[in-house]
Amino acid sequence: MRTFYRDIRYATRNLRRSPAFTTTVVLTLALGVGATAAIFSCVYALLLQSLPFADAGRIVALSETHPQITGGIEATYPDYEDWKAQQHSFTQLAAYSALNPETVSLVADGHAQQVHRVLASGNFFSLLGIAPLIGRVIGEQDDKPEGDHVALLSASAWDRYFGRDPSIVGRSVNLNGTAFTIIGVLPVGAGYPSEGEVWLPLSLLDQETRVSRVWHSVRVLGRLRPGIGLPEARADMQAVSARLAVAYPATNRNFGVLLKPLREELVGTLRPAMLSLLGAVFLVLLIACANVASLLMVRATAQRREIAIRQALGAGRTQFFSQFLAQAVVLCLLGGALGIALAAAVLPLLRMALAHAASLDPSMIQSINLNIPVLLFALCTCMMTAILFSIFPLLNRSPRLTEALRAGERGSTGGRSRKRGALVAGEIAIAVVVLFLSTLVVRSFQKLLAVDPGFRTDHLLSAEITLPEPKYGDESPVTNHFYEQLLENIARSPGVSSAATTTIVPLRPSQVMTRFLVEGAPPTAPGIFPAAQIRYVSPGFFHTFGLALQSGRIFEQKDIEKGTQSFVVNAAFVRRYLAGRNPLGANILIGVLSPHPEKIPVIGVVSDAHDLGIESDAQPEIYLPGFGLHAALLVRTFADPASVESIVKNAVNALDPNQPIYHVQTVDALMSNSIARQRMTAMLLGIFSVVALALAAIGIYGVLSYSVAQRSREIGVRMAVGATRARILRLILSQAAQFTGIGLVAGVGLALVGARVIRGLLFDTGTTDPVSACIAIGLLVLAAAVAATIPAIRAASVNPNETLRSE
Repeated sequence: MRTFYRDIRYATRNLRRSPAFTTTVVLTLALGVGATAAIFSCVYALLLQSLPFADAGRIVALSETHPQITGGIEATYPDYEDWKAQQHSFTQLAAYSALNPETVSLVADGHAQQVHRVLASGNFFSLLGIAPLIGRVIGEQDDKPEGDHVALLSASAWDRYFGRDPSIVGRSVNLNGTAFTIIGVLPVGAGYPSEGEVWLPLSLLDQETRVSRVWHSVRVLGRLRPGIGLPEARADMQAVSARLAVAYPATNRNFGVLLKPLREELVGTLRPAMLSLLGAVFLVLLIACANVASLLMVRATAQRREIAIRQALGAGRTQFFSQFLAQAVVLCLLGGALGIALAAAVLPLLRMALAHAASLDPSMIQSINLNIPVLLFALCTCMMTAILFSIFPLLNRSPRLTEALRAGERGSTGGRSRKRGALVAGEIAIAVVVLFLSTLVVRSFQKLLAVDPGFRTDHLLSAEITLPEPKYGDESPVTNHFYEQLLENIARSPGVSSAATTTIVPLRPSQVMTRFLVEGAPPTAPGIFPAAQIRYVSPGFFHTFGLALQSGRIFEQKDIEKGTQSFVVNAAFVRRYLAGRNPLGANILIGVLSPHPEKIPVIGVVSDAHDLGIESDAQPEIYLPGFGLHAALLVRTFADPASVESIVKNAVNALDPNQPIYHVQTVDALMSNSIARQRMTAMLLGIFSVVALALAAIGIYGVLSYSVAQRSREIGVRMAVGATRARILRLILSQAAQFTGIGLVAGVGLALVGARVIRGLLFDTGTTDPVSACIAIGLLVLAAAVAATIPAIRAASVNPNETLRSE
């Protein structure tokens, strides 16, 4: 140990004498380690860190699936009850619902706030294994129709609405006009789902929803039994689903069950993006390490005479390994420390990007920091790198003393140049992979930006409003009057062009769908019906939203006043369900699972809108005239839409002082947030590709510069016997072309394999996109040419007389 400490001091003194070399190595390592530590911090917090639930790895999210619906949807309450009774894979199943309505009006201290409400079964919190911060959680005794009205708060709601009042337990609050008693507060980050602010018993579901196999209203969680894995549970639940399809063919045919680990449910589409970023930054770290290894081999070659002399005096390879290890440890620790500082500076920006890129619980985002596992990861990376760097110089053949002292020794570098050339070829191959994959993602993002959403996003303000029962009723005259007056007052305000309402905020994923039949269409199999998105809209919606009328007419105020039942459909609906016939006057049958379906005519066709997200194709949609308790308010303005927010709030308060609005934002901001994940991924991969390109160019430059310096005598001799400057240029450039070509060929093969891994991140871009391949190869060839030209020009400028005289 004392010897190694002496080697550390010796290495430190040597590195001080070579500030350019030391600075280059430390900065290169800092760049690689810092970027890797920052991304690994995100991956650890989101994908590896323990969730705040007991044995969270055994908790599974269950949802229903249908061939016409992407992903999973809520289950019906009767299906949930049947799942509980028939399954054999879970110790318990629990349900929750955040629908109908998603929010409720909370009146506290005379102020009304719209809060996110979750209905939870009596065993919901026991399944999650959550203990309350204060008070108690909802239990089986609360989840009964005759049970008391109790409420459980999230930590953020306790802080935001009640100022962390320690005497909150037992206090009565008003939710949608009904008194509820607060029974407890959840710990920070322990609420599920993450957007929940107040939890109420699931028994508050209305009776119609509790008995209907049509209304999909509840999400389900299950805790796996010991010894049961996800595959066995999937098989068990698919068998249950198949039995229900046989027992209830009218409602359950073609419905399946989707099981996902709870973490996957929480992280969603962010998982593949984070893993891709981690893979890319790891490749950048490899390039940085290859650069440093090449520099250390160069430095070891420069010390050949010293090594030869020490060998002649009795030094062994173990002593040289200790010396090289000490040097590598000093460099890696310096680079690692600087890299950690760089990661700490970058993490706030990553947290900000993730806050917009995914609907994650704020506590998950705040947990992204340089914690112990991340620091241990960085330390292990540095130590492993140091050991590898210590081995590389020992790969050189040990020089004999006579060779090392020979004056011309400087030119005999063929084997060592090949080793460094192999390292640079490896750098280029890795750089091709990073460049190609990042170019694919960037081009995919560009194509996403070029998608026409089908409606105007500019000068459009969005807000949500939920009217409380029993003061208001769904489609009641009181509700209709409220919205009609509100839209009229807003439309008359200065700076406002028009105003309208619809069912859901644009660009927010929705599964508000209805089954139907087209009159006169061929009969379908029992229990199999076409389905379409369905929206209630005000008469001014199509003008405000920017949807063009293609045929027929759109809704008028008289359609709401007279209660006229009619449909407007979009072009996608016509293409899929009314192709080859005149859509105007076609009758659509809804309520097809009831004894008496209702026949409603189509009166108009409007253009398509990508209102479920611009990544999704325009879906068939049915529009109805009317208003509901919940509405997305859209306001088209002449100026900045954010400037009319106060106008909208005042208009609502003038009609109902206790009615809040929430989620107020411009549709441009909604559009930006809807593609925030893709933007973040493209931006970070773009940065990594620039770093990889720069490091590869530095590697080429370093190898050729050193080669030129070592071959100066050879070059001088060649020029003395007649070699032209052009021939010397070709000699050096051909050397660069060899390892560049090898790296490009190997890199393209690896890049094509990598592209298949990230295909889930791509939009309208193939994994063998030739443009992306040409861009990646072209940039690397250009960088290699620039990096090789400078040493080549220096070689061609050698004065043979001076070189030979110095030799």
